[in-house]
Amino acid sequence: MRCLHSALQVLLATLFLGCVEPISFEVPPASSQLVVEGYIDNQAGPHIVHLSRASSIEADTIIQNPVSDAAITLYEDRIKVADYVEVSPGLYRIAEGLFSGSVGHRYHIEIRTSDGHTYRSLQDELMEVGEIKDIRTAYESRSMLTQTGETNASVMRVLVDSDAGDGEQPLIRWRYSGYFYVTTYPMFFWRDEPPYTPYKDPWPCSGYIVVEGPPGSGGLLLQVGECTCCECWGRLYENAPTLSNEELVVDGNFANVLVGEVPVAPMVFSNRIMIKVEQMSLTREVFDFFNILRSQKENGQSIFQPAFGELKGNIVADRSDDLVSGIFYATAIDTKIIYIDSTDVPVKIPEETYITYPCTALIDDTSYEKPDLWE
Repeated sequence: MRCLHSALQVLLATLFLGCVEPISFEVPPASSQLVVEGYIDNQAGPHIVHLSRASSIEADTIIQNPVSDAAITLYEDRIKVADYVEVSPGLYRIAEGLFSGSVGHRYHIEIRTSDGHTYRSLQDELMEVGEIKDIRTAYESRSMLTQTGETNASVMRVLVDSDAGDGEQPLIRWRYSGYFYVTTYPMFFWRDEPPYTPYKDPWPCSGYIVVEGPPGSGGLLLQVGECTCCECWGRLYENAPTLSNEELVVDGNFANVLVGEVPVAPMVFSNRIMIKVEQMSLTREVFDFFNILRSQKENGQSIFQPAFGELKGNIVADRSDDLVSGIFYATAIDTKIIYIDSTDVPVKIPEETYITYPCTALIDDTSYEKPDLWE
């Protein structure tokens, strides 16, 4: 998309530069803008705030620029209640059990960076939230065209029914995430680098080495330690925030809200999948922020997308020349989890390919740590 956009810019510039004097704009460097992301909820925590510097859209990286050594303080109804502690670069936390928000109270944070610049979020009220009643899945057959022809792209749609709560106009976000368990066999990896003959080369993390064996065997595998890269959990994310719609409310309930999709793929369904849905209450200001974010994500692939509002958020700087964006908000959360596996899919899923790579070498966004709440 970025390449197409750039090509259009170049074409337009070529057409018009001959008759229109070019105008230069002084644009502040992206790296000068502080980005804030965090929220406080009615749970025990931990409560997290991320600080980073924005990256240029032309930068050849997706790595954030964390902001360290800042002081962040949480306020409830303008009274200081807790300080965040930096636990890794740019990641600040109030430890689990130290504080939880309460419905009806208003919260904000104040930030002081190591260079003395100060920022704060606008106050946000923690609103009551309803309850998730049911999560279920529904199979949808799909296909897509690739360079090699048509391929299967079927999914299990994740649908939610929930109580809308007691508010007159409930503003809700449903946050979806999925985790799937994968087993790999890096001890059986063979290296094939022409013009050499393929040979056994187990990954060091597999806990195996090759020792001398009978002639022609290529050596024998000997276990010398535990495998630290054979089991992992991959993660599935929502494509964009799922927000409440008044048309979905029937007798005080939301019905058939599509919150996410699970690809029907051998690796994903090789074991079981944990689906977690969080129902989160929002104030109007925060709801509008996520609504703009959703519009930008859903229309980001279209060259005909309309212009949407600036994704500014509710963070302000004490100095007028300091650039800042992002959001800090208060929310009540209700969480529900279900598990699904291949028996929930009405078609046969092909057997998973025998994987001889470590998990993280093959699957994006993988963790060797068991997800919270996984049973």
